[in-house]
Amino acid sequence: MALVDHSRETERRAKELQIRSQLPDAFGQFLSKLTVWDWFVNPITFRDEVQCPDAAMKRIEQWLADIEAHAGNPIGWVIPEEFGALGGRWHCHGLISGTAHLKRRFWWAEAFRRFGRTRIEPFDPARAAAFYAAKYAAKALGKIHFGGRLAGVELSHVVRPGGSRRSWADSHTKSSESSRTHAVISPSANIEKDFFRLSLKNWHR
Repeated sequence: MALVDHSRETERRAKELQIRSQLPDAFGQFLSKLTVWDWFVNPITFRDEVQCPDAAMKRIEQWLADIEAHAGNPIGWVIPEEFGALGGRWHCHGLISGTAHLKRRFWWAEAFRRFGRTRIEPFDPARAAAFYAAKYAAKALGKIHFGGRLAGVELSHVVRPGGSRRSWADSHTKSSESSRTHAVISPSANIEKDFFRLSLKNWHR
C-alpha cells in the first residue's frame, strides 16, 4: 500500500493557524485606537443560567443606557460574548468610554445587583485590556456588540419612548420605531486577504 504524502495538507493547515493567530492582535490594535477607553468590564456574569443571549444583552444594554443618562454625555462600548470552557456558561466582557467622571464602584455594584458577579476596573493600556477583549474575535463563539459613540460616530443612541425603560436605537439603520435590528456597521481592522479565504469553504457548507 502506497504511503500518502500529507505534507501539502500539513503546510496548508499550518498557514491557516498562523493567519488565525494574527486576528486577535489586529483586532486589539483596532480597539485600542478606536477611542479613549475608561472602564474595562471583566466579566459580566448572570446568577441564573442564560437561556437566551439576546435577552441577556438587552439587560446589559439597559444598564449601559442608564450609565449614559447619568453621565450626561454620549458613552461608547464594545461587548464581546463568550461561552465558558466548562459547561458553556454564557458571559461577556466589555470596554466603555465616556465614563471617567462617574463613580465606577457605584455602577459596579449596580451591575452586581442586576446581573451577578461583575468587575469593573479602570482601563489600563499597559495591561492590554483591549487585546484581552479582542481575543474573542478569533473564537467565533459569540457576537461582538458595538454601541453608543465611538471614534466620533454615533452608532446608537438612548431612547425612552412613552416613559418606558431606557434602551438603544440604531443611528445608522433606517427602520420603523418598533423594529429592533441592532445592525451596526463598523470599520474593520486591517487583516491580510488570506484570512478571508479561510471562511470560504465554511460559507458553502
